[in-house]
Amino acid sequence: MKPDINNILNKLLSYAFDNLLLDTLDETYALNRLATACGIKAPVRDENVEYGDAEFGELLNELKAAVPTVDIATIESILFPMPRTIGMYFNDALDRNAKKAFDFLFDLYAHGNDIVSTSAAVGKDGFSAYSAGNVAELAAVTLPDCGGAAYVPRVVGNRIATLDIPDDIMTDDVLAREHAFVTAYGGVIATRVGDGKYYTAESFALASAAIKTDLTTGSVKTAILNYPVPALAFNGIAKNAVAREAARVIKAATDADLKPILAAAAKDGVTYYVVFANDVAPDGLLVGSNVLTACGVFETIDCSPLMSVLEKGTALSTDLAAFKPIYDVIGGVKHGAKAADALGGYLVDKFKPALAAAASATDDTVAALVNQDK
Repeated sequence: MKPDINNILNKLLSYAFDNLLLDTLDETYALNRLATACGIKAPVRDENVEYGDAEFGELLNELKAAVPTVDIATIESILFPMPRTIGMYFNDALDRNAKKAFDFLFDLYAHGNDIVSTSAAVGKDGFSAYSAGNVAELAAVTLPDCGGAAYVPRVVGNRIATLDIPDDIMTDDVLAREHAFVTAYGGVIATRVGDGKYYTAESFALASAAIKTDLTTGSVKTAILNYPVPALAFNGIAKNAVAREAARVIKAATDADLKPILAAAAKDGVTYYVVFANDVAPDGLLVGSNVLTACGVFETIDCSPLMSVLEKGTALSTDLAAFKPIYDVIGGVKHGAKAADALGGYLVDKFKPALAAAASATDDTVAALVNQDK
């Protein structure tokens, strides 16, 4: 039976109206552009056509099956709003409520990109793992409280994004920038001093790590955290004093060629973190490394094909043999709704030793940096 291309285009249009900010004023224009891209003439709009529970990627696949020559990127560009439209809606929402603005942004990208998954990152103890299959470079919006810097969403789960500010090369500038971000928008932010490349997320393990050793008290509280690599936390009620103390230790660490990572979270006002870790080595399960990796937000191979096996407790098929090490530990039983927890726990247990191996200092070295020049 010949596929009804007009019907598929109507489903795509209805989806775009409901989820992708497509304006009804553009209805005829969008339909004609879709038809031209698919090589059909005289398309007819039918508002009664429903797309049901189908996701955008499923509708695009249906179109590709019906019209093998169609350029899916062109179809996406027709239905997805222009960057300036996204920016207008985002900044309008940002003026009223930062959380709702970011909810809008990441939900929009989840609905409108067939690569990005809406699934949350998995993990435990504050650590979170996100799948390489969920990563995409998406259109940027600007953040006024960060000097109009470009904020580029990358992963919906845990709201991972990048923020490029190449002029931030001084420690004081970085501290101020991170303070401004978490104060205005919440969440967490991390960078290596001098890189100008920031990574942001909703949360990371540092913000939930327990204190191992108190090093200073009073107006500035400094502590070594119970974490796989040496990590310092700085907080207190005297904002400027906290920033000065963090900057002093960061300078000492940089002079010692320890290449620290500076992070901040909206916790107890604002808490600064200095993490002593090199890049975490990939091992076939872990993928790459960035500053968020050292903070406990890490990327793994795409484990989504394994999820249904863990949920149902079925045997591991031959085509999923790459997941046998994971299956041998947590497979073979029906996890159901707890499959994500089981997988997250396994990934974190594998990640912690890998992170520990990337330590660039010892606790004694870090304590000496804090006590230096006192």
